[in-house]
Amino acid sequence: MQLMSIEDLAVYLGDSKRTIYKYIASGDCPPYIRISAKNIKFDRADVDAWLESKKVIPKPTRTRLQARALPWTPRAKRVLKVARQAAGQHKLDSPGAEHLLLAIVEVRECMGAGILRNLGVGKVKVRELYERLCEDAKAEVKSKATGDKSTVTDDVDNVIRCAHEEAVRLGHDYLGAEHLLAGILLVGDGLGHRILTELGVTLDSVRSETAKLVVCRPCGDNNVSDQPGNEE
Repeated sequence: MQLMSIEDLAVYLGDSKRTIYKYIASGDCPPYIRISAKNIKFDRADVDAWLESKKVIPKPTRTRLQARALPWTPRAKRVLKVARQAAGQHKLDSPGAEHLLLAIVEVRECMGAGILRNLGVGKVKVRELYERLCEDAKAEVKSKATGDKSTVTDDVDNVIRCAHEEAVRLGHDYLGAEHLLAGILLVGDGLGHRILTELGVTLDSVRSETAKLVVCRPCGDNNVSDQPGNEE
């Protein structure tokens, strides 16, 4: 046991003796040994444990956009609806990233489809590669068709989370199909990511095309042509 006097504790904590007495009076202090009214000792181990209990782990601050869910554009909502319909054909409750990708190229007027067209990737190429890769994974597709809901090829929730982060990074106050497209690539694996990769579509190329078509702006600037309220 390593004993400390009030003077020792004051030096150790960088406080005054008066402050230490206030700690003792309030009861918010380390356990102590009262030898007499004027002779109070503290065990160094108790002091360190008391200090450890005071430790505060700071939380990262969040921007205004990060603190709330972003509204989806009508076209992004339509993409999700089409993706759900595609997943439903395989008796799945929710779509995977590959279904989101098929839906993006299906909803031709959405920004995601426009980005892919600018990169030389159209609906036919995506669907052909999707069908070929599914044929290569025929057993997996078959298990989906029998209702095994654990075989969703990609976690669509992760894609949406990544899409939200991408929208925030760009300073957009909405979530569009272009963000969903980037989200598929940001997830980093799964059939949707593989299709894009084999077609030569990278995250950098998607971001480059997005910058050409959409204004990347700080929070509070409303001069964007592709906001939710401006889509049909």
